Amino acid sequence: MKGYHMAGANLPAKKYSKTSPTVTRLSFESTGSGTKYIDIARALSIINRKFYRQGVYFYVNSVELYNNSDGVVDLHTAPDTWVTKNAWNRGFRIHQKMNALSDIPRPKYHDFKVLLRADQTESNTMDPDMYNINSLNFSAAPDEWVYSEITTMNSDGGAADEFKLTLLGAHVGPEGNRSSVGLIKSYAETRILPDSDGAPQIPSQGHNDPLATLFDASEDNALTNINENLDYNNDQTPYDAGTYIGTSDYHMQHVARLTTTPTIGRVAKSSGFCAPFGLICVDAQGLASDDNWRVVLNLAAGTYHGVYAERA
Repeated sequence: MKGYHMAGANLPAKKYSKTSPTVTRLSFESTGSGTKYIDIARALSIINRKFYRQGVYFYVNSVELYNNSDGVVDLHTAPDTWVTKNAWNRGFRIHQKMNALSDIPRPKYHDFKVLLRADQTESNTMDPDMYNINSLNFSAAPDEWVYSEITTMNSDGGAADEFKLTLLGAHVGPEGNRSSVGLIKSYAETRILPDSDGAPQIPSQGHNDPLATLFDASEDNALTNINENLDYNNDQTPYDAGTYIGTSDYHMQHVARLTTTPTIGRVAKSSGFCAPFGLICVDAQGLASDDNWRVVLNLAAGTYHGVYAERA
């Protein structure tokens, strides 16, 4: 019949297939000033009802802050360096080796999960929020999300030492009774340091050798100075060889600052960043105890259950 259109005729030529429907926009609500933490793998697992492993690098495309009052919210992550990666991988291998001592089957959702810092706890780790009309929110939570514990072998017959692991910071507690151990700190303590002075050994007469002074024809002994510069300068490492970034709680990487004014409905936005192992420190400053605020992470889409992630 003329003018008749079959159902579905007004569709794209090829149906778009979204193979992995995934919530990549994560909202986190909080009140007042203080330090909070976000664990992206935990949040994604809650919202998407899937198991996301923590041991990957997650990427945030952008971040937003919603707050009707004056305030500043800073976001920090672990430094994205080879030290952070190597320290995590070393901890992962030790964790696997420890668990291999047991014949108990691995739990279905077994994973190597660490804290960002020693002051991160279950209570200050924010879970993602969902909303009703007029912004009434519901905060979802996991049935279980236990951060990994390390149990040491104790040869004196006493109770075994058990502790959590943090990416950053020093060990907490005395030897034999640790409550947490810093992965980067532990990695630094087991690394071989370079020679203390770092200078190559050159015979003292080497600066006057006929070949070394072959072009020394100027009155100011220019080439002798060149030789001395090459001998004495730039022998040391171009960093503090005894310091590993990440061994202190103060070694976080600042990735965003979001500032709001009293204007109703004001939104602050910032560009994205890499979050090693999905761990983010959220530092809210200058807020009244009853000020409610919201941080939103817009994650990069990809092939890992719908998000972009890279293995450590």
